Amino acid sequence: MKFFQLINHFRLFLVTVTLAVATVSSVVAQSQVSNGVYKLSEIIHQDGKHLEAQFKQYKFCLDKYSLTVGYNSVIFPSEPVDFGLSNPDGKPLQFTGELSKTENKGIQLFSTSDSTFTLRWFNDRSAFNEHLFPYGTNIDEIYEQVNDSDDVMLRSYNLLQMKLGVKKHRLHGVWKLRGKQQTNTATSQYWTEGADKEEYQIFGSREMVTVYGNASFPRSNLQCCFSPCTYLSEYAYDIDNHTFVVHWFDSETISITTNDSEGRPSVTIWDRCGMPQNIQEVFGTDVPQMTKDISRFMVDGFEKTYGNQPDSIRKAFETFDFAVDANEKNNAIFPVLMRNGFEEEYKAMKDSLLSQLMRGEMTSDEAVSRYVFWFYKNFDRHTQCSSPTFWNMTKDVIVDYKKLIPKYAPEPVGCKVDDETYLLRLPSCMGDVPTYEWMLKKEEEFKQSGCKYLILDLRGNGGGSDHISMLFTWLMCEGKMEKDAKFYYMVSTENNRILKKYRHDDVMKEALVTEEGNLINWWTVPKGSNERTSLVKRGAIIVDNKTASAAESPVRWIREYPKSRVKVYGRERTNGCDQTGNINRIRLPHSDITLVCPMTVDDIFEELCKEKNPGHKPDVIIPLPYPEELTDNIDPWVLWVAKKMKR
Repeated sequence: MKFFQLINHFRLFLVTVTLAVATVSSVVAQSQVSNGVYKLSEIIHQDGKHLEAQFKQYKFCLDKYSLTVGYNSVIFPSEPVDFGLSNPDGKPLQFTGELSKTENKGIQLFSTSDSTFTLRWFNDRSAFNEHLFPYGTNIDEIYEQVNDSDDVMLRSYNLLQMKLGVKKHRLHGVWKLRGKQQTNTATSQYWTEGADKEEYQIFGSREMVTVYGNASFPRSNLQCCFSPCTYLSEYAYDIDNHTFVVHWFDSETISITTNDSEGRPSVTIWDRCGMPQNIQEVFGTDVPQMTKDISRFMVDGFEKTYGNQPDSIRKAFETFDFAVDANEKNNAIFPVLMRNGFEEEYKAMKDSLLSQLMRGEMTSDEAVSRYVFWFYKNFDRHTQCSSPTFWNMTKDVIVDYKKLIPKYAPEPVGCKVDDETYLLRLPSCMGDVPTYEWMLKKEEEFKQSGCKYLILDLRGNGGGSDHISMLFTWLMCEGKMEKDAKFYYMVSTENNRILKKYRHDDVMKEALVTEEGNLINWWTVPKGSNERTSLVKRGAIIVDNKTASAAESPVRWIREYPKSRVKVYGRERTNGCDQTGNINRIRLPHSDITLVCPMTVDDIFEELCKEKNPGHKPDVIIPLPYPEELTDNIDPWVLWVAKKMKR
């Protein structure tokens, strides 16, 4: 990018600007120049001589201010254009009428047509350019209103007023430079060195204006740069044949990567933020300032809090903090938990782990594992991470059936248990063992069997597709949905990136216009819909602690049909991940750990999370010992359930 530079020949122009902008407060105004952009078209001397200006000068006329604008010329229209804005008087241009052609009456301002005005000033200051500005005479500057939509200054004027045009890119709006990413890692906003001065970028539909903050503006010069901008994709744009790569941390924070003058990558971090109030006051805008705390991402902010830490602690901090941030932004259960009374407990847990990590008492692997395990143990088994440390922790809450059942390897079974009872053992819903075609054949076999009792055995089924798990479930449902069943999607930049790979419907459209961190409707099954007629006199679903995700759906849905004569049998609760779904996997920095979190959550989680005990509880506890074998056999539990159903 070409940044603003004050070049020597431009200084002469600024002297002209200073002479042309004089105090008008002493003159009684009749009215002021209409808002808009006006370009200096010619200069007329007191003797009637007409001259073209040897420099480019504009006026930005606004409600409360008029700004003098000048810029250096460029050769190619694709080049960035540096320009400056100032108004030492701090007032709008006000008409005085024509007072005198020859006498020094100070500033005279009068309209010559609907789209032009004349600014007359008396040169009693110096003889710096006798050709353009004869000393001791009145000088007329003729300004014409600019209506050309391609004019650089009109486009700049519109952007500064937040008239950004059609939104063609996510960058649309104002961004403030946070600083340079110290390690030049585009995917990290940590270790950022604060910017030396305030810098803002305003992106419009086909252009961008860079603004350098100045607390003294409009009484002193505001430096800006206009750049034609071509959007290449959601993640890249081009300015003056230089490509800038954008990484989205979320909708409010990005990194921009480009090559420096020596061809090395340079990464800067930017936050969506309104310009300073003094600039917004001039242009009549009201874009909110940034309020989020970014101190933990800044080098000086980290050192102020934790001191000068070794590289190992700094990396551990980034790994853990990144995991926390990613989970809070992308896990659909997080906002539900926070509004249901777990905020204080959560904060205490998180702060305790961070304190131990920063004291060197815990590795980042253990801290992340313990953090994720709090969610896994108490609320949702879809919230996981890939660390072996984490999976060792899960042994305390998940039953190891291989220690309880010598031969625990459930296989697909579809057969009669007795003349009246049919068994469908479904060990997986992944569509391979068994296949969906096998399921359809068994469905037809059941319908032809004459059996009025059906057992759906889901022990050991880790999930997959509801399409498979629900095939036999629907055969046992009776009536209609008694209430709405709603499912929600967590809006975030990372989730949206995954979502748009396979959904382009109204969910995606709503997600793109919804503030991050909100839950929007993913899917609704309305009350009174999905009417079913049961094919059985009674039904049974057998579950264990390995029954998970899509395999838990039959339990959830059968309870949505209270007229159904179906009960759930087992010893332990199901696994506890059917109330969430559509998982997202996020790799953590400085680590081999992948964070896994659900993007969607069911409405029933709102109440069930308060129990802090994931999974569905069986309706009937099977009083028998665990079977010796669970493969393709008809085990004692199935026989007991078949007998129990008929009582």
